[in-house]
Amino acid sequence: MAPIPDAANGIAKLQVQLEKTFAGKWTNVEVDNLGNLYLVDDQQRIKKLNNRYDSVGTFNEVRTVGTLHSIDVSNPLRIILWYKDFGTLLLLDRFLQVKTSIDLRNIGLLQCNAVAQSYDNNIWVYDDLSAQIKKINEEGKVLLESPDMRVLYDMPPHPQTLTDFNRNLYAYDADNGLLICDYFGAVQKSLPYKGWKNLQGFGRGLLATNEDVVTWLSSNGIDTKKWELPAGWWDAQKIRFYQNKVYVLRNNQLYAYALTQALE
Repeated sequence: MAPIPDAANGIAKLQVQLEKTFAGKWTNVEVDNLGNLYLVDDQQRIKKLNNRYDSVGTFNEVRTVGTLHSIDVSNPLRIILWYKDFGTLLLLDRFLQVKTSIDLRNIGLLQCNAVAQSYDNNIWVYDDLSAQIKKINEEGKVLLESPDMRVLYDMPPHPQTLTDFNRNLYAYDADNGLLICDYFGAVQKSLPYKGWKNLQGFGRGLLATNEDVVTWLSSNGIDTKKWELPAGWWDAQKIRFYQNKVYVLRNNQLYAYALTQALE
């Protein structure tokens, strides 16, 4: 279905319909490529729901490793929990049972800003001290390193997120923009998109929000499309798209919407 033009600003309005509300005190949400939802509550417990919203797993093993900074579910068989303050990764299986843990400080990675699953079941990290993207395995061995970003840029980036998607690695710094890298961590393109939130892979490109707009960017960083977000979404804690669904976390409540239009 074609977007509906908005005469006021020339940007199509995102067309959605509320389907379900998930009661609770949620602080984070993610959705994997099978449609499973992962809800994080205010006690850092994780609840997994399948695509019919049935509960299929819980993670209650709250450890003294600081606050859960992020959860990467891009591989449903291996979930990565990132406890940034203590430099610790927990790797979970699809039942949310701990497989292994990695203390990045023990392998000399003392100041990592972002981590992500890699396409080959290893782990990307951005080492802020050396200004390098690095790939490590589950044993903590460094498999490759990108060039030093301080040599490439007068002001090196400080990516808050890494996203491995569609044969690219995307490093995003809300203050400096988006880097599109190859699988050796080498920068292929630098784009000045600042202030983005909720960056995720979607279809043949990326989606991200900025205040009251959601932008789709093609994988090569050339083509863009934009939609105006529904009223009240600008202050959402988290927004995640999955096929014809949108999950919006606002005021610690999660809302599931049906998309009534295509986004590509």
